[in-house]
Amino acid sequence: MGSQSAKIHNTAIVDKKVKYDEDVVIGPNCILIGKIKLDKKVRLCQNVVIYEKTEIGEATFIGDNVVIAHPDQAQLDLIFKSNEVFHRVMGEKVQIGKNVIIRSGSVIYCSVKIGDYTKLGHNVMIREETEIGENSLIGTGTIVDGNVKIGDRVSIQSGVYIPTYTTIEDDVFLGPRCTLTNDKYVMRKEYELRGPIIEASASIGANATILPGIRIGKGAIVGAGAVVTKDVPPRTIVTGVPARIFKEVPDDFKIPKS
Repeated sequence: MGSQSAKIHNTAIVDKKVKYDEDVVIGPNCILIGKIKLDKKVRLCQNVVIYEKTEIGEATFIGDNVVIAHPDQAQLDLIFKSNEVFHRVMGEKVQIGKNVIIRSGSVIYCSVKIGDYTKLGHNVMIREETEIGENSLIGTGTIVDGNVKIGDRVSIQSGVYIPTYTTIEDDVFLGPRCTLTNDKYVMRKEYELRGPIIEASASIGANATILPGIRIGKGAIVGAGAVVTKDVPPRTIVTGVPARIFKEVPDDFKIPKS
C-alpha cells in the first residue's frame, strides 16, 4: 500500500505487499508481485513486470515492456515445478538507484544493483549478480551476461557484449559492438571462465574483440576492430589483428597517468 497521491491505472495488478511513495505512477497492464518498494516520483510505463525483492529509487523512469528481477535458471527450475500463476522470485533483491532511466524492452535479472543516475538504452539485458555504478551508460542492445562489475561513469555504447566474470573499472569507454570474451577454448576444453579486466579510464574502439582474462591497463586505448590477445600496458595505444603496440597515449589526452 502507499501514498494517495500515486496514480495507478485500473488495469495494473499491484500486490498488497507493494509499498509506494507519493507521486508514483504505475501505468496500464503493469504487474508488481511481492515485496517491492517504489520511492517517490517513480514512473512505470505500460506492461512493466516487477518481481519480488525490488527497490527502486526516487524519480526513476521505467519504460514500456521492461522486466525487473527476472528469475535466474535455478529459480526457473523451481517455477516449472509449481502451479502458481504469478511466481515469486527467491533470489537476492534488485536495487535500482534514484534518477535511473531504463528504456523499453530491457530485462533486469534478480540480484542486480544499479547506481544513481545510470541510464540504459532500449532492449538491454543485465543478468544476475551484476553491479553497475553511478552515472554510467549502458547502450541499446547491450548484453551483460551476469557476475559482472561495472564502475562509475562508464560509457558502454550500443550492441556491446560483456560476458560473465568481467570487471570494468571507473570511467571506461566501450565503443559500439565491441565484444569481450571469457572462454579461451570455446567449449572444446575444460577451462575456468575468465572475463577481461578493463582498468580505469581505458577506451575500447568499435568492433574490437578482447580475449578471455586479458587486462587492459589504466588509460590504455584499443583501436577499432583490434583483436587483443595479450595484456595491454597502461597509457598505451594498440591496434591491429592481433593487436600490437602502436604508441603511447599522448599527454594531452584526458586520461589519468598511472
